[in-house]
Amino acid sequence: MSLKSFHIIFIFVCTIFMVYFCYWSFVKWFNYKDISYLVYGFLSIVSFLILILYSNSFMKKYKEITSL
Repeated sequence: MSLKSFHIIFIFVCTIFMVYFCYWSFVKWFNYKDISYLVYGFLSIVSFLILILYSNSFMKKYKEITSL
């Protein structure tokens, strides 16, 4: 497995996990009204956005490396 395919799979799995964790956090917040679940939801949204930015950065760097 190449580095590129590993990163793509890893980022995909992590982003799917962040989407599920955000959903889970907000469902628990609606049920229990505990502020910690709301914080977890917002942290998962932030993590999701960071993963998207990381994937874009990795793809740009990988294209530069392979074009050399």
